[in-house]
Amino acid sequence: MATVMRRAAALGARHILAAASPSSRVVPRCHMSANAGAALERIRAAGLLRTRGLIGGKWVDAYDGKTIEVQNPATGEVLANVPCMGSRETSDAIASANDTFHAWSKLTANERSKALRKWYDLIISHKEELALLMTLEQGKPIKEALGEVAYGASFIEYFAEEAKRICGDIIPPTLADRRLLVLKQAIC
Repeated sequence: MATVMRRAAALGARHILAAASPSSRVVPRCHMSANAGAALERIRAAGLLRTRGLIGGKWVDAYDGKTIEVQNPATGEVLANVPCMGSRETSDAIASANDTFHAWSKLTANERSKALRKWYDLIISHKEELALLMTLEQGKPIKEALGEVAYGASFIEYFAEEAKRICGDIIPPTLADRRLLVLKQAIC
């Protein structure tokens, strides 16, 4: 306990002090560092560690082959190498997203809602692995990472519900012989 407190004081890391408490569920940094290999295997086994970029529905490397090291800030250990993508890859990803938009916008509101809900369910079913990944690559306390995953997923859940409610409106006109109709269409 004294060693953990000295380390916390030196680093100014309040989460390490909280982790020293036996009742706390926060994993201390030193514990996470020691188990980084096992954590990465758990993330890989869940199919959540991707080291390529998704463009046009395919996982690809940077066109010029350049990569960036992703390091564990607690140990400096290289967790993965990811593509260092530039303007050409970005342009291709934007063009692909635009092409996909046309198919997405033709889905019914119910189909879009189901797709978003499935995405939300997948995030929640893998929240521990996603939080573990955030902790490894950012040094964030696991409890905070779990909260961030849940918070981010809540937006997807909200829009999954709202997707069902895309309805038009009739707005009272200023002239008696006119009618103003608002037609809402999917944009994402």
